[in-house]
Amino acid sequence: MAQSIPWEKWDPETIDRANTAADFEYYTEEEQKVVFFMNLARIDGSLFAETILDAYVEVNDVNSNSYLRSLYRDLKKTYGLDPLIPEEDLTSVAQQHATTSGESGHVGHKNFKKRFKPFMGKPYTKVGENCSYGYRNAIDIVITLLIDDGVKGVGHRENTLSPEFNSVGVAIREHKGYRFNCVIDFGKQDRSNLNDLPFSP
Repeated sequence: MAQSIPWEKWDPETIDRANTAADFEYYTEEEQKVVFFMNLARIDGSLFAETILDAYVEVNDVNSNSYLRSLYRDLKKTYGLDPLIPEEDLTSVAQQHATTSGESGHVGHKNFKKRFKPFMGKPYTKVGENCSYGYRNAIDIVITLLIDDGVKGVGHRENTLSPEFNSVGVAIREHKGYRFNCVIDFGKQDRSNLNDLPFSP
């Protein structure tokens, strides 16, 4: 899959800017890639569509339908969003939910408000969550959540491309029913102090 993506169309600065999880040692390589692919879509949706999404659709023989077509439209309107930056608290919430869901076979956002209550108001004024089942590879996780086939309102896509979110936590764990599940937790916090950013703007 990676070999079929025309990476030469992406400039090195954008690649570096999207790779906010690269130095987070508590992330696996695939968890780092989940953040990376989401950030590429946020930073330049049109380029993401004509490179990564096009390659994925071709390699995986994805059938065109209203959800895929609407994703292409939404990506063309997406540009210059802040990259998502991994945070330890959001990652902890994601890890706990992915582990618990995997062990029990649960699907969904059980105890969502309770799990996020300690972080609401400070530091996060808004939170959201995406859950993926059946995939362990980052590209599959991100693309299927963006397409959001069959999900009314495409809430997973909206979370991923929301201009309000700027923080993230990711966890991929084994799942009793679906082999694998991935939990992605989003947060909105004040990042007006550029010194808090783990990269140079």
